[in-house]
Amino acid sequence: MVGNAALDACRKLKKWVQEAVAEAWEVPAHSVWLAGGRVGTWQDTARTMTPAEAFVLAESKFGTLGSVGSYNTPKDVHGAYRGGTIGASPAYSFTAHLAEVDVDVETGVVDVKKIWVAHDCGRALNPTLVEGQIEGSTYMGFAEALMEEQAYSPTGLHTGPSLLDYRIPTSLDCPEFEAHIVESVDPEGPYGAKEAGEGPLHSSVPAIANAIYDAIGVRLTVLPFWPGRVLAGLAARRAEGRAWKGVV
Repeated sequence: MVGNAALDACRKLKKWVQEAVAEAWEVPAHSVWLAGGRVGTWQDTARTMTPAEAFVLAESKFGTLGSVGSYNTPKDVHGAYRGGTIGASPAYSFTAHLAEVDVDVETGVVDVKKIWVAHDCGRALNPTLVEGQIEGSTYMGFAEALMEEQAYSPTGLHTGPSLLDYRIPTSLDCPEFEAHIVESVDPEGPYGAKEAGEGPLHSSVPAIANAIYDAIGVRLTVLPFWPGRVLAGLAARRAEGRAWKGVV
């Protein structure tokens, strides 16, 4: 949504630049183009200038350049529903995770070996940054699954008020992440782009939970997946006379 608002503001600035260049060259404003690091006109394709020169002309004509843009989600995307805060999103991303885990049935420790992520981000404007966003979000979901806990004392204070007490994974604790970008070019995203910041976060948790279930038959539904909760699940299976893949 912010990207669309930024595009709106930039397009307004572009019109001022076109007007200033058109006046200097005595050509129609609609014939002035800005592309490939140059500014030119279709009236004379050999005639160009640098963007810096074009902006000097625009500031000389209009003063210091500044612009404000806005964006409102089209109603045909979400109907009458607007949602809270910023309202309904104009585009929705999709993600899929696969997790490989080892579970030590003696200690209850869950060791996540690798997570594969495929994320539909619309158009990847900067693939390197998109991969980084996907991996960073997957890391956050992994952290929630195995380490992070929002616990409070009876007085209402958080039991982990600092990073000394609130555990998050270090680089040594992380599994291998493999990110796959899926492009779909969404019509409502800026240049077809959609988000890649939080969408890849959510699926880490169920992917790890499903992998644990596949390994030992224990369905964990409370975060994080502490060793004690794994052992309690195994004990419940034994009490019910059930075994899973050799676990008795």
